[in-house]
Amino acid sequence: MQSLPSFGARAIHAVALVLFSAFAAAPLIAAPGDVVSIEYDQTYSPSQVNSMAGQLFTSRAVPQARYTVDVYVIRYLSTDLEENPTVITAQLLVPRQPQREDQPLYLFAPGTTGLTDQCRPLREHQVGINWGLYRHHVLAIAGQGVIGMIPEYMHFGDPDRLQPYFIAEAGTRVVLDSVRAVKNLFGTGPGASAALRDAGVRPAAVFLAGFSQGGHAIFAAADRRADYAPDVRIDGIIGYGPTTNIEQLFREFSVVAAPIIYTFAQHYGVDRFDPAIMLADRWLPTLAQDVRRLCILGLQSYYPWGPWPLFRPEFNRALANRTLARDFPEIDAILRENITGLTGHRVPVLILQGSRDVVVNLDEQAEFVVALRNLGSEVRYLVYENSPHDTRQIAFEEVLRWMNERMTETGEQ
Repeated sequence: MQSLPSFGARAIHAVALVLFSAFAAAPLIAAPGDVVSIEYDQTYSPSQVNSMAGQLFTSRAVPQARYTVDVYVIRYLSTDLEENPTVITAQLLVPRQPQREDQPLYLFAPGTTGLTDQCRPLREHQVGINWGLYRHHVLAIAGQGVIGMIPEYMHFGDPDRLQPYFIAEAGTRVVLDSVRAVKNLFGTGPGASAALRDAGVRPAAVFLAGFSQGGHAIFAAADRRADYAPDVRIDGIIGYGPTTNIEQLFREFSVVAAPIIYTFAQHYGVDRFDPAIMLADRWLPTLAQDVRRLCILGLQSYYPWGPWPLFRPEFNRALANRTLARDFPEIDAILRENITGLTGHRVPVLILQGSRDVVVNLDEQAEFVVALRNLGSEVRYLVYENSPHDTRQIAFEEVLRWMNERMTETGEQ
């Protein structure tokens, strides 16, 4: 399997322009979603798909793949938070169909892996580590005939920059421009891939799926689609234990609070989002180094799993009493700005929740579902008894069934 080189920020932009010029069949003005490069990575036979899926479905029956799957690594253009062009990397998983068929696009946003390039999801299968086995998951989906896409978060691939972790606008752009890239690749324009255009499958309905942090990103995309990408249609949202409210996450799963706080301080400024106001003294001197050196398994080992040892007493009290707006108004305003899902996007939603989830509070997830329904979304909400945070395996058949139902209802199947 080929490894992928890393480039500095300036080099990425230069490579993007060079590769885009070579990739396009005719001169174009580069736009978000335009494809910079496509690179064949690997082909998995059905038995190989089953073998990969078996590493994820350790306590459940492995879904038997029906199709061979070709995997490509693509790079496409997006826009960073400074409104500059940036290159996003993604894995595209294409099932080989015997005859031409329209199939859903299952765009999957991963859970937290870390802030730096060393933690990017694409490295999982390359170095043999388990941060969520995201390629394995989407391979299992693609083995059923569905087109799969796994975008990396913004600035993964650039060792000089950090992922804009849990910043809603960043997730929006990565996800929506990923949909644009797939449409371009399977289309008939200058950015199309001949290999994909002639494949036996082509994307029809678009389903945005996300686990944990990925749930935050896909709901952000639904919120901002009309403004950022009105050309993109979203047919459904699939959330596996989605974490859409950061204040709630601070209370329930403080393991990831430090990298969020550091990222927000970098983006919004310490004058507005000061780590010293929130974090206890012991975590402050090495905060910058710690969030850079630790991927998700390291974060889980290093930081406390509850809020009281992590935060200052006054911040803990405000979290517990739900008084952030009164006691820390600037911090509260920024956290509210990054709540996702609740703008009235009216996209149909499937939420798959474990009853033993230690990351998402069940009562607060139920409140989120009620709010979605009140804002016009049709929501199917399933709680799996005795299931932990990761519901991707237990809900596998339900997800396929729901996507097929949505496609039938909209006449796309």
